[in-house]
Amino acid sequence: MRKFFILVPAAILLLAAYDPTDAERAGWTMGDMNSWRIALSAYKQDNGKFPDAKTLEEARAAIEPKYIGRTPMHDAWGTPYRYEQDGKGGFRLVSAGADEKFQPEGWAEKGRTKDLNADAVATGEGRWLQRSWQTW
Repeated sequence: MRKFFILVPAAILLLAAYDPTDAERAGWTMGDMNSWRIALSAYKQDNGKFPDAKTLEEARAAIEPKYIGRTPMHDAWGTPYRYEQDGKGGFRLVSAGADEKFQPEGWAEKGRTKDLNADAVATGEGRWLQRSWQTW
């Protein structure tokens, strides 16, 4: 029993001192964005279209809890995702990346980038993660 009382505070200190890298945060964020995509796609499968949502909160209300138990609202850097309709019946979900600043001028770019300050963009058409980070 005495070892337990020594190990628990030591484990808490180790966890408190852990500071994830931006690459780790990028990986977690892309996973969360994929959760959004799956839930929104399931909604579309059932309703024939993506939710008619203009804000992140409206999109969450449309998919939670039926399609996802708990919707991630912030990326791994703590910035709220930006959600908007794309004007073609689809959506755009954006993470601002490591610099925590949205850069809409880069949202049309496709492919991967090593720049973790660039925005990541998920959509409901084509390749779901239109703009993503290369973390390896």
